[in-house]
Amino acid sequence: MKAELKPLFSNEYMLAFFKKFCDAIKSRTWGFKKAKNVRYDAEDFLRVFFYSEITGKSIGSASERLNRYFLSKKKGKRKIYPDGRKKREIPHQTDVNTFLRLIGLKKARNLLRKCLDYQLKEALYLELISKKVNVLIDFTEHSYYGKRDDKMIKGTNRGKGTKKMRHYLGFSILSRGIHLYAGLEHIAKGQLKVPIIIKFLEHLIELGFELNYVMMDREFYNAELLYEIKGLKGNILMPAKAYKKITKIIEECLNGTGKRVRKYTFLSAPGKEFQFFQNVYLIIKAKKGHTLLSVKRAFQKGKLTLKDARKLIYAIMTTQKPRGQSSSWASRTSRFYKKRWFIETGFRDLNRMGRLWKSKYDNTRYLDMLVRMLLYNSWKINRAYLEKCQKKGYKTQAWTLQDNQDALEEIFLNT
Repeated sequence: MKAELKPLFSNEYMLAFFKKFCDAIKSRTWGFKKAKNVRYDAEDFLRVFFYSEITGKSIGSASERLNRYFLSKKKGKRKIYPDGRKKREIPHQTDVNTFLRLIGLKKARNLLRKCLDYQLKEALYLELISKKVNVLIDFTEHSYYGKRDDKMIKGTNRGKGTKKMRHYLGFSILSRGIHLYAGLEHIAKGQLKVPIIIKFLEHLIELGFELNYVMMDREFYNAELLYEIKGLKGNILMPAKAYKKITKIIEECLNGTGKRVRKYTFLSAPGKEFQFFQNVYLIIKAKKGHTLLSVKRAFQKGKLTLKDARKLIYAIMTTQKPRGQSSSWASRTSRFYKKRWFIETGFRDLNRMGRLWKSKYDNTRYLDMLVRMLLYNSWKINRAYLEKCQKKGYKTQAWTLQDNQDALEEIFLNT
């Protein structure tokens, strides 16, 4: 091992999420009772599952590789049963899959909350993140190739070779430049998102965190959601939809009769049982490759039509009051919104950790997503921990996702 990596491998938290995951299953989250004549414990099945996730291999491949590894460490001849089967040290893939299916979706959610909470507290204890965090929220889709047609399976036109998918609502936090996943919900057809989001934010507050920005995309455009988040002392940061009033404000800005930052009252849609409203501030922003000033000048000189100019301009909405000089605050705030893409790139990192599962069971697919999130957080925490332990004047040691996976595999096999 290189000298720069010593702080990481001496870190007692390196595989703590695996131990926490096993303890949560074996204890009060799910009681696994071992039969008298059964060789394997719950941890034996989970060992294969985790090794599969770390290496990006299938359950079957992981089971055989682990079995060969532990047999090579064992002395003596391998026992052969009367039917010709050879004694194994590691459970077979069918036994592992059967075990995983016993963990229901509801219990898998409890596992997720327990394990991710542990990682967040770990990062806070190591002073890698602060108590005040930004929360990123977004959806992710995963194609489904089975024959089911129920509320947990939705339709999609973006899947390859299928028109069905599972819909997940993901939560992550951003603090001191570190992005960590904090939650995941499998969303059913017709399920309301606002109560789920508010419940998650309340849980973060119960853990001792404070909300700074809650950053979302346009698909979460909802007055009730903004009202509830403001009540939790958080500030929304999201793009505004191009409704008539928003479009009018953008046109006034282009004409020079309106300011770059405008106050706006966001109301619930008419006809709803409960009406919500929230005062927000609109920041007029030019799209990438353009500046607001250049677009305004081109429009006012007749080089751009109103329709073309509008295509280059959009509005970002926030509940935070402007601080200091209006123009500089608007620039800082709109630039900070770009950090919402951390959750998008994070989902891509989860997908490139290995083969995508095509399981017909919601709980096993959810467990797969859970462990990938734990591994992703492990990478981010370990990388930040390495940087923190680097001596001044020394070149920073690069620590990639693959480096983290390789290190975990080495330690995992020797644990």
